[in-house]
Amino acid sequence: MDNPLQMALPVTLPDDETFASYFGGEGSLEVSHLKSTLKNRLEGFQFTYLCGLADSGKSHLLYATCIEAQEQGLSTILLSLREVIDYGPLVLDGLDALDVVCIDDVHLVAGDTAWEKALFNFFNRFNENGKCLVVTADLLPSMLNLSLPDLESRLAWGTTFQIRSMSDDDKAEALVKRAHMRGLELSDECARFLLTRLSRDMRALLEVLDKLDHASMAAQRKLTIPFIKATLKL
Repeated sequence: MDNPLQMALPVTLPDDETFASYFGGEGSLEVSHLKSTLKNRLEGFQFTYLCGLADSGKSHLLYATCIEAQEQGLSTILLSLREVIDYGPLVLDGLDALDVVCIDDVHLVAGDTAWEKALFNFFNRFNENGKCLVVTADLLPSMLNLSLPDLESRLAWGTTFQIRSMSDDDKAEALVKRAHMRGLELSDECARFLLTRLSRDMRALLEVLDKLDHASMAAQRKLTIPFIKATLKL
């Protein structure tokens, strides 16, 4: 049977989910802070807690942190608890050997004693100079209904950012920006058309943009509403 940790590790990171493509911009407080933690990691243990609901961009920030760490030659992993929760807390074993660890959706294991203890023990093992830990959840630590008070205390120990969910205007702007970074021209009108006709989930919208990018290249056509309708069969 495959090692659950090996199954959980992403082979590659999405190359367009960077700090530059973050909808809040590279000059946002959260991006500036995350860049600073990587730069100053040798000055002490760096821990950041990103709090936000769906479509807040917090997962994007984790991908971007890992990409930035890789570019600096650091060992890193992004662990999505949504994807590995069924494997159990053993997936945390050995992660303390890495330089940068990003853990997404911690709220999903709130109330699970085994997971909470494993996270607490990992935090204590990882807490040393040169290490960076970034964790996301939908709520603040005090609101997660954790059964282990010591874990709640640990999660509240670092720098916390509460990130607002993206509005439709934010999503349209993000789609236009992401398309431009790919060398693809997507008008604001087309972006808003996608928002009105498809799921507003940002991850799903980016998957659609990827499909449109390939279709546009294959057909040598610009992205127009008629072309989008035909490609997506809307």
